[in-house]
Amino acid sequence: MVVESCSQEFMTHAELIAKAREHAEIFERGPPLPARVAEFASAKVRETVLITFGSRDRDDFIEMLLDRETADFISASYSPASEDGGNKK
Repeated sequence: MVVESCSQEFMTHAELIAKAREHAEIFERGPPLPARVAEFASAKVRETVLITFGSRDRDDFIEMLLDRETADFISASYSPASEDGGNKK
């Protein structure tokens, strides 16, 4: 059996934080928020997994973010169905 090594390069923590700040600028242009990312001097990088729960019969879904190493809960969100009630055609 031959196993090939993966030479994929990942972003550094500093690069990830810089990218997160760029993304924040976009959503901070919307309705006023109680705080802005730029107001916080420090940042922490945490490896996570995103798990999406859905169904072929509907278009609403739940996404849950967990810590990759410990499976500790970080956050979750619900995306409602479209206006047709979520029935896929």
